[in-house]
Amino acid sequence: MLDRSQLIPLAQDLVARGYAVWNIDYRGLGEDGGGWPGTLEDAAAAVDVLAGLAAGDLPGGQTAADSARGRLDLDRVVTIGHSAGGQLALWLASRPGLPAAAPGSGGRGVPLAAAVALAGVLDLRAADADELGARFGDPSVPPPARAPAPARPELAPTLASLTAHGATAALLDGRADDLPDRYALASPLERLPLGVPQLVVHGDADTGVPPDQSRTYLTAALERGDQVEYVEVPGADHFDVIDPDHPSWQAVVRRLPDLLKTAGG
Repeated sequence: MLDRSQLIPLAQDLVARGYAVWNIDYRGLGEDGGGWPGTLEDAAAAVDVLAGLAAGDLPGGQTAADSARGRLDLDRVVTIGHSAGGQLALWLASRPGLPAAAPGSGGRGVPLAAAVALAGVLDLRAADADELGARFGDPSVPPPARAPAPARPELAPTLASLTAHGATAALLDGRADDLPDRYALASPLERLPLGVPQLVVHGDADTGVPPDQSRTYLTAALERGDQVEYVEVPGADHFDVIDPDHPSWQAVVRRLPDLLKTAGG
């Protein structure tokens, strides 16, 4: 029901700062092919397209490659995602360690230099236990503060039905106790160590995705040897972190150059 349009202001801000940005979309809950495994496969395919761009072997890709030559640095690709997209941003960094035949495995995507999660759902087992996103789209449930208008309001009844036990169970088509292997493949916390620098940002007033999602992930990631910086923003809610004028986003853009340097960019 939400789509990439909510991140256009962040994309525009990054472009204004000299970054090349691809604001991707993917099949979501309630859409044909959305959920397991389509949502993950779509996100992985977006990274794989970058490899095709570099090789010039996409349809019309030579023109695109010629245009991009000298302008795109595919050794310094960073994924950034919000909420459920934060899960995907970090999961994409885990692809080299996925077992064969898992969604997202075996692709030729460019290696990621770093990953950033904004109010991300990073522990899918905990999200399932807490039933985060239950009844998402149900018109009788008030939307979170500052939530953007639905991009596809016609999906609301379908989403309300799918998310009776939370958005994570809807994404993975079942509960964690019934599908432990699937959760292990999709949850960033269970894919640790990711092996790339990470920045995790969360507001301490977030009631949609509680900051414990990021706090727990930080502890586990550091224990596994990953390099992770955590920024918890006082008073910020779930959607403040995607406001380009909010201190939470300014914390991201201040850190991006050093994040890329740390990644060897």
